[in-house]
Amino acid sequence: MNHYQPAFDHFTTTFHGTVIRRGQDGHDAAREVWNAAGRDLSPVLIAQPHDAAAVAHAVRFARGVGLPIAVRSGAHSPALLGTIDGGLVIDLSALTAIDIDPATRRVRVQPGLTWGEVAAALHPHGLAITAGDVATVGVGGLTQGGGIGWFVRKYGLAIDRLRSAELVTAAGELLTVSETEHPEVFWALRGAGANLGVITALEFEAHPAGMIYGGMLAFDASDPAEGARLLTTFARLAHDAPEALTVQGLFMAAPPAPFVPPHLVGRTIFAVASVYSGDVAWGDAVMAPFRALAPLLIDLTGPMPYPAIFQLTDDAAVRGFRHAIRSGFLDDVSDHAARQLATEVQIMQPGQIVQLRPLGGQMARVPAHATAFAHRAARFVLMVGQAVPEAGLDPLARMIVDRMFAPFEAHVTGLYGNFAGLQDAHPERAAYPAGHRERVARVKAQLDPHNVFARNVNVRPHVAERALA
Repeated sequence: MNHYQPAFDHFTTTFHGTVIRRGQDGHDAAREVWNAAGRDLSPVLIAQPHDAAAVAHAVRFARGVGLPIAVRSGAHSPALLGTIDGGLVIDLSALTAIDIDPATRRVRVQPGLTWGEVAAALHPHGLAITAGDVATVGVGGLTQGGGIGWFVRKYGLAIDRLRSAELVTAAGELLTVSETEHPEVFWALRGAGANLGVITALEFEAHPAGMIYGGMLAFDASDPAEGARLLTTFARLAHDAPEALTVQGLFMAAPPAPFVPPHLVGRTIFAVASVYSGDVAWGDAVMAPFRALAPLLIDLTGPMPYPAIFQLTDDAAVRGFRHAIRSGFLDDVSDHAARQLATEVQIMQPGQIVQLRPLGGQMARVPAHATAFAHRAARFVLMVGQAVPEAGLDPLARMIVDRMFAPFEAHVTGLYGNFAGLQDAHPERAAYPAGHRERVARVKAQLDPHNVFARNVNVRPHVAERALA
């Protein structure tokens, strides 16, 4: 710190916000992120700006003294992209303004808000924005990577509802980008935005929501053949279902929750989490094929306000665990792969989960070339995760995740950037096809030629991307 103490002193006295220095009280708490592996990293400074001008100030300061930058919204990145060792974290958690125009459905939000907070603010107006499975996931981070959420089949990705954004560039300049203002930047921002700068505001067009029919069903999957049948039948039913229904199929150990009978705790179950955003009167009929998958162990489905669905994923918001994760897009769920997976999950570890989410619908109707997010035609996204409480268990967690992911690895066609994990090598190659990488690289070369914003699923400027394909 002594090397740039005068610059640091000037920054802290002129910065509009809070600056926390390594070694100060509160630094450990301020650097905490969802993936507790982030405790292995220690930022020199954490800056919490109170407005866009302060964000720009932080960027200029970091560039001036040569500090690498990480940008943090909700801090849910499995790959720890929201923190950095020996650098500056720009923590956007104080930027939480929201402005709603119910008449036009236009919603201006700042990136420090969480999707749970946005859902709660929009619900009284009968509105929502398609994104976020977990209430504590940040608006800014999830949107930049695409935004697969509870309404993805009916209303597409979060970026498909995005109408404009405010961006602080590597030069510390503030840009407003949209289809008509800096349209090429707006193209790249929708899927690769973290490469371009710091988003300080987003304007969405919300969609109708209000009451939904949703919740969770659970079935006994403690027999491998039955687990495989549940998975493949679920995948087929989900694609035959109305687009107003978005579902997830999950293998997990039955948790010690009040709604789980004690004799089921720890047993491998296959759960179906759902949101049906059509007429709730049709909810029973829409879910009937899923209820008929097998004898029900648990049925927690019914009409509810949309924000209540986040109660299903409360466990995923808990901090203090270290996470291993593998993921990718799939075009099919073969019987062979399903049987292999169903065998692997017979003894599920605490904190272990396999999530299969069928896609399609409105997400698939947007052309792949329309945004930097390219995986429009994918039929499924698969995520395998393991949470452990101690660093010494990291190798075991990685081994478990690799074994469960192995049946599908040869069939994965790409990567959802928001699910990038520490085990992914060259995630940018999987997240962005060669043509998309080249286009993002050209935009980045204009806005960030020195790759100041490199702590992300990084597309480097001035790189012959085709040679890396």
